Amino acid sequence: MRKAPSYVIISLVFFILIGVGFAYSYFFYPNDHPLDCAIKAATGKDCPSCGFSRAFSNYTHFQFKEGRDFNNLSWPFFLFFSFQFVLRGVIVLIYLLKPKLIPPGFVKIELVISVLLFLSVVLPLVLTFKI
Repeated sequence: MRKAPSYVIISLVFFILIGVGFAYSYFFYPNDHPLDCAIKAATGKDCPSCGFSRAFSNYTHFQFKEGRDFNNLSWPFFLFFSFQFVLRGVIVLIYLLKPKLIPPGFVKIELVISVLLFLSVVLPLVLTFKI
């Protein structure tokens, strides 16, 4: 039995975590989430991410307009996590079927692209954050 490279193990962990997040969003439909916003509970004010859980619930049920109505900033996050979920699943699948197909340079390129995409979706949220 061969030992998987750390990159594949990390991809598998992210695939599972994102999948659990999507399952949570799917099964707690959309106003039935057991977790409340900690910032809203502490300050009494909506934070820039308020409505993300309800929006993700709508997105996982293919109700995209309704999801955007909860929080328009949630859409880029949903797209980012959807892309990461598929990418991580493909990486693990390729490794399981043909480990030699993942070229060494791919890891660096994928890392740079993922970080840039993450920053592009987080930055607008950070810039609107006021306490």
